[in-house]
Amino acid sequence: MRKTLTVEFPWPHRGLSPNARLNRYAKATLFKKTKALAYQLTRAAAIKAHARVHLAEGSTLNLKLTCQPPILRYRDEDNLIANCKAHFDGISQAVGIDDHLFHFREQEWHKPKKPGKLTVMLDWEEKTNA
Repeated sequence: MRKTLTVEFPWPHRGLSPNARLNRYAKATLFKKTKALAYQLTRAAAIKAHARVHLAEGSTLNLKLTCQPPILRYRDEDNLIANCKAHFDGISQAVGIDDHLFHFREQEWHKPKKPGKLTVMLDWEEKTNA
């Protein structure tokens, strides 16, 4: 049986970009705070939806990113994924699935609107009790 869970996050901080020029301590602090927030928001969404992730053997946890940036600026998909590593680590921790089992679906981009948001829809094939 296919299950879904949707979680809404604030737009990723630009300091999380691999191209950001923060010192390593400031970047580590920002990463840690972002990961903790992603964990909390994912746990809250899972509790509200009564969802628990139990993957079927050999399947993946699919992630679809719906992006609404805060400003109109050229964005590319691979940089967004790199900026969201802390988010993905928090999601992984919250659902108890190692992030090597993540599979990224096509991204969906919307018109800019402040303050910006990132919506992550998780979907997976549920483990059956056979």
